Amino acid sequence: MTRNKQIRAVLLAALMVFSVFAGSIAFTGSAAAAATSINTTTVSGSSATVDVTVDATAGDNNTTVWIDLDDDGTLDSGEPVATNDSYTAGSAMDVLVSGLDVSDLTPGQYELAAAETAGAPVTGTTSEDVSSTVTVTNNDEPELISAVHYNDGSNDLLELSFNEEVQNLGGNIEVYQDGEEVTSAVVSSGPTQNNPGQVVIQTTDLYTGDIVVNLEGVEDTEGNELEEGLDDDYNSTVTVATVTVTDDGSVSVTDAYKGETVAATSGNLGTAVEVESDDSQDDVESFFRSGSTGSTSAVYTFDTSNRELQRYNITIGTGLDEKIQVRDLGLEVSIDDLNVTDEDLIEGTVNANSDRENVKIALLDDDGDEVDDGSMTVNLNGQGEYDFEFNASELDLDTGDYTVEVTDTASGVSVESDTITVEDAGEGSADFGESVITEQRGDVVSIPVTVENTDTATVSIGSWEQGYAANVTVEDGNDDGEVILLWDSSKSTATGNNNPSSVFDVEDGDDDVLSGNDGVAEVGLATSNLIDAGDYDLEVRTGSAVSDSENVATLVLEEGGVSAVRTWTAPAGESLTDLDEVSEALENGNITEDSQIAFEDQVVVQIEASGLEGTTGAQDDETPNFFATGNGYDDSYRLTINQTNPDPNRDPKILDVANASVVADGDNDTYFVVFDSDEIDAYRDENDDGVLQTSEKNAGTVDVDDDDSFNVQFKMIEEDEVSSSNLALVDDNSSQTDSYEHVEAEHTFDADPVNVTNAADQMISGSSNVAPGTELTLRVESDGDTQPRFLKTATVYVQADGSFSGSFDFSEQSVGDTFTVTADGGVASDEEVDGNVVESVETSTTTSEDTTTTADTTTTADTTTTTAATTTTAATTTEETTTTSSQTPGFGVVVALVALVAAALLAVRRDN
Repeated sequence: MTRNKQIRAVLLAALMVFSVFAGSIAFTGSAAAAATSINTTTVSGSSATVDVTVDATAGDNNTTVWIDLDDDGTLDSGEPVATNDSYTAGSAMDVLVSGLDVSDLTPGQYELAAAETAGAPVTGTTSEDVSSTVTVTNNDEPELISAVHYNDGSNDLLELSFNEEVQNLGGNIEVYQDGEEVTSAVVSSGPTQNNPGQVVIQTTDLYTGDIVVNLEGVEDTEGNELEEGLDDDYNSTVTVATVTVTDDGSVSVTDAYKGETVAATSGNLGTAVEVESDDSQDDVESFFRSGSTGSTSAVYTFDTSNRELQRYNITIGTGLDEKIQVRDLGLEVSIDDLNVTDEDLIEGTVNANSDRENVKIALLDDDGDEVDDGSMTVNLNGQGEYDFEFNASELDLDTGDYTVEVTDTASGVSVESDTITVEDAGEGSADFGESVITEQRGDVVSIPVTVENTDTATVSIGSWEQGYAANVTVEDGNDDGEVILLWDSSKSTATGNNNPSSVFDVEDGDDDVLSGNDGVAEVGLATSNLIDAGDYDLEVRTGSAVSDSENVATLVLEEGGVSAVRTWTAPAGESLTDLDEVSEALENGNITEDSQIAFEDQVVVQIEASGLEGTTGAQDDETPNFFATGNGYDDSYRLTINQTNPDPNRDPKILDVANASVVADGDNDTYFVVFDSDEIDAYRDENDDGVLQTSEKNAGTVDVDDDDSFNVQFKMIEEDEVSSSNLALVDDNSSQTDSYEHVEAEHTFDADPVNVTNAADQMISGSSNVAPGTELTLRVESDGDTQPRFLKTATVYVQADGSFSGSFDFSEQSVGDTFTVTADGGVASDEEVDGNVVESVETSTTTSEDTTTTADTTTTADTTTTTAATTTTAATTTEETTTTSSQTPGFGVVVALVALVAAALLAVRRDN
């Protein structure tokens, strides 16, 4: 009990009633006048009036009564006392003595003494004439001081601490958890009252959450009903202590999550308890608190909600009993959208620092009351996380403010979300994002659907009169107001409800296609072959019912076909596994269109054809199932690459592209078939029909060589030529062709030998037929008797026109030095030429009269004379130093301009 409650108890005890028992006690002594008896009295308030019978014949006229606290028969200092001196001595009479102050006495039995004196009573000398006992009781309502639910180490208990003894407990105490009565909470033996004012109830479990005890009908021994500490319904909130410290003689460390309440108990009333920071910790905020369980309680509670994350020592009585380590559970709740409508989902995530079982998630209204059917109990997974949702429509939520409260039932730790505002959704509507949608038959059609004040819409495609009819319900799962419905027109032959999930899809993974109880997804009327080209009706309405349309649009299906085939090349080793890589290579010039492809570089066949998306499964940039039946073609389309220059008396070679990688750009009806020219399998076209047959594959492979030329054809096949088990994608054959030849890869230098002056920025250039974008290394290494020895390197790239060039610094070399230049890289063999450091390099200059003259440029230690200035960005590494570009002497205007262009191309290549 706290100091305030002790003072309050004393003040409440001031209102007492004296019930005076026992008859008169014979006056003993020699005084002529004496009090002879104390009669039963009626008292009220904090002072008592005592009826005393006296013998007044001797002339004494003062009657004194007092509470004899030490029961010694003498009026002592500090004992309550009152006197009546307002009567005249005479015969025996009854005298009323008023004003006996008993406000500082606690309820109980006391000795009441009386004496008759001639004058005012003298403390210490007045002795009693007669005595009796008096019972001091309280006229006020009894008070509930505390209600604590805890485990004492053996049993789950609910302790109720009152300021005085109470009664009428049996059958009147009810326990509620989160608003629901726990009918089995109280053990059948019921509550016990071993000590006045302390009621202990054994429960069947340690209940957590919002625990309330109802005490209607409980009263004190005087019949005063319990009111203090209760609400209007006689309920009191119970403090739940999920961690208990006992006086068991051992000291250990117990974990408690911040927000948990710790119970400390020795099992005895009025036990002192101290809580203080463990001084063995570093850098913690000091804390100390001293208290007591109270005069009618055996348990002390320590709330960790506002405490620091540190270790605390708990002392019960006189010795240290336990250490409590307060940790952070990290319980958090986040809401995805704080502004929703009464038709939306309230979605969020619960997180904790550990996986927890039986975590309660409850939706609360603005009064803090739990919404009907608005709670769930879940287990956090191994990551300590759980995603939840409440359906505002199903819960029939009114507009207003709500919060989500999450409670870890094991610890009682709870957290509440930010305020969620629910507004009226209004009437829902649905429409199409475009009034006319155009696509080629066989492709996957993107149908944009917009929704407002609703999450679902049903789309109808076609009609019975148009020979094709389908219905599908879509859901806006991310609340962005739009769903892109994908309809695979190549699946128009699906009948009834035969796997509608293969016919319909959505572009955004958060959205969904609904079926069953949630919506419809069916092809009501299918086609016998691929759906015809033409105009088809589109209708949309809100919800999942097939009813009258709200809005309409038109779907225009055009005939598909092949529009172009192109051959490109890419450097060997260039990664081209997805559309991003292909697009980047095209932008950087690492894929270039070419009819002559260096053997061992990559061949890239670009096919532009509409109507293939559905059959190949190539929506957007997904990896297509392009060669489903092998041999480089499907029965509805085929890619063939056939040799056009076979050796004499030899069947032409035919390439097997079945294992080539295919990258799709479905939005642009474009496909890239990529293969390494030296790793592709080739066979002889023994049937001479240009189509690879199984029998030809069984005959074995042949090599692809330099100088082999090939014709590339992609063809979409008409219905009459397609087997009955496959689907024709075009009414008439559609094809396009291109060609390329293999050439032997080689590098060459523009000059042999290469001459440079002893200056910076000396350009060495050449050309190559390997794929543009190929990385080369130019090595310049001293040879012969040249001293000091030197090595210079530069990384260059083959440009779109096949050229390459690098800048080198020869300013520290001497005239007469010799060197070797090597071009190394790509699929070509290394190429090597000699080089010399000379005084000047002969260049040609074009004059204004279109004549060419020869000029010499001499470089000295002090001056540099040039005919043209060239700026480059390439760096050259030598054994001694790394140089950057500057002006280059010894170049004529034309040569200087060529060097400038080459250097610029090199800079672009490097930037890419």
